[in-house]
Amino acid sequence: MNKIEARNKFLSNLENKFSKIEGTFNFDIASAYGIEAEAIYRLLEFWVKQTFIDTATEDEFIDYHAMLFGVTRKQGTKARGEILITGKADTTISAGSIVLKTDSTKYKLLYDTTVAFNGKAVAEVECLQTGEVGNCAIGEIVNFEIANADIFTVTNEKAFTNGYEKEPNDSLISRAKERILKPAHSGNIYDYEKWAKEIDGVGRVLVEPLWNGNGTVRVRISNYNNNLADNDLIQKVKRKIEQIDGRPIGANVTVTSFDGKNIAISVSVILSPGIKLNTVSDLISSKIKQMIKDNSALYALNSKEILSINRIEKIVLSINGVEDCKVLINNDSRNITVDSNEILIVTGVVINEQ
Repeated sequence: MNKIEARNKFLSNLENKFSKIEGTFNFDIASAYGIEAEAIYRLLEFWVKQTFIDTATEDEFIDYHAMLFGVTRKQGTKARGEILITGKADTTISAGSIVLKTDSTKYKLLYDTTVAFNGKAVAEVECLQTGEVGNCAIGEIVNFEIANADIFTVTNEKAFTNGYEKEPNDSLISRAKERILKPAHSGNIYDYEKWAKEIDGVGRVLVEPLWNGNGTVRVRISNYNNNLADNDLIQKVKRKIEQIDGRPIGANVTVTSFDGKNIAISVSVILSPGIKLNTVSDLISSKIKQMIKDNSALYALNSKEILSINRIEKIVLSINGVEDCKVLINNDSRNITVDSNEILIVTGVVINEQ
């Protein structure tokens, strides 16, 4: 109820015979009431929403609801990985020294490292920031924050992919509701799903019972960024399941990543007059990658998932300045079938103007 509705309702309920037109005492009192009533109704609407997990809007209250189901929000993690340093033999680099990515994201060395006689050293670093910002491709770490004449080069020979954002509300709500809708007990499929999803960094989970005969269970996982799980994440899930209160005695459990299905996407666009390709290409690329990451470009058909070219074209056409477009996936105009054990890996997005 807004202040006008509250004011008019107040006036209609007044039983005195004095004037109720604007500027009168009755009208002024009703207007003041309307302002306060509107604020109270807004507050009531807010609290009604926070009462239920599906309608709550504040992280704090969603966390409270989830805790009633025994589920807590997974916190973000900092990306970690190894770097290769070349320099003068016997040079020591102290723990806490900062190396930089090409975009100036900072990482700290986790322990003292000494350059060996061959002029090389391997060190482990951790991003100073939590989340995906710390993830980087091969070769993106390029130098130390403070130059040292005895250190020649620094780089990463492997990509960092284990930086994860704090669990979003929709994921937390989904896990909380799964506790009721998918009751886990006695080592059933839902037990394995629950154990895997309790690990920070785990995204999707697929449990394959009896995959290699009686007593065998395979648990496939993706990381939180809907990408292939690395060995560190796989081992964390394995240890969780192998705990004394985990899998049933005698169960032979294999934990592995989903299989990656590589896709290369090419987009040909017709742009509005005056629009340059470089002003929209980054936005097109990021929107397509986000669609693949959150699976909104897929639909289910006969127990399989289909990557829809039409859905990708629809999101491209929604971008200001794009009049028409044509999308190819792996140089083909047909939709892509994705098996249940696969996740899509975007190897590249190429955008051209027709």
